Amino acid sequence: MCYGSRMIRISTIVGTFVLLIFLNACNTVTGTIEGTSRGVVRDTKTIYHYSTCIFTDTQCGDLDLKD
Repeated sequence: MCYGSRMIRISTIVGTFVLLIFLNACNTVTGTIEGTSRGVVRDTKTIYHYSTCIFTDTQCGDLDLKD
């Protein structure tokens, strides 16, 4: 009986460890995708700003890249 409860305890610990690794990996993928999309939006805003500021009254370099 002692071996059975020990195996259940070890299985529970290993299962919890694997679950935490899986959830952490999902969070990393989500963060990477979110960071990439924000970077693309900022790059697009920057390119638009510098391509139009010379033709308008907007001060070049006066960017507001906050989300």
